Amino acid sequence: MKSNMHTIQSIGPPPERHADRVVAEMMREIARKHVTLWDEISAVVVTCKKGAGGPRAQHKLGERIKRAGAYHTKVYPGKRGRFCIVIYDFTSYDPGRDAEIRPGDPIPPKPWIACNLSVLDSPGGGADKIEVDSRPLLFITCHAMSRVAQRLGARTSAHLMTATQIIWNECIGLLNTKKIDALLAPPPDGWRVPLPIMGSSVHAILKRHEKRKALICATVID
Repeated sequence: MKSNMHTIQSIGPPPERHADRVVAEMMREIARKHVTLWDEISAVVVTCKKGAGGPRAQHKLGERIKRAGAYHTKVYPGKRGRFCIVIYDFTSYDPGRDAEIRPGDPIPPKPWIACNLSVLDSPGGGADKIEVDSRPLLFITCHAMSRVAQRLGARTSAHLMTATQIIWNECIGLLNTKKIDALLAPPPDGWRVPLPIMGSSVHAILKRHEKRKALICATVID
């Protein structure tokens, strides 16, 4: 598939209706690209888990998971097959079904991006097994991405993924200053986090998800 199949064509900031339409198409393109991400990661884990005995092999496992499509991996190596890998990854999410978009699922008109925090843990000691605990910590709405296009000039799918990474990094930065329970209890107007993009004064508004223990990037404002 060609990347950036859909681009915003306008001189200056795009009009709202135009941005909404084209961003929705770009989000659908992102959804198609990322729909098999965790299937690829799972296949890597199944293939490599018995060969990840020492720190060197464990770091290679982390590198392979990143090559499979994860945004970032952090390996905490150990002896006798005991290790832990923290994984940050982005997948597509259907807000209507409240579910991740999997292979074969229909892609909704305006999909979201789910930013997931996963921990892959191997107890070692000859157990030859890997336990995975994964949860979405942040959802980014199609509406918020449209605002990114209007306020920051994002015009391609690659631009939107860069914006996703920046919003996610700021969310993790906020998590590093607070405990998870405090992070998931934002003020009524939401957490307002600056987006360091080209010296802009734009902020993402992070609110609590109504059903999940997660935040939603509801919009982006000046």
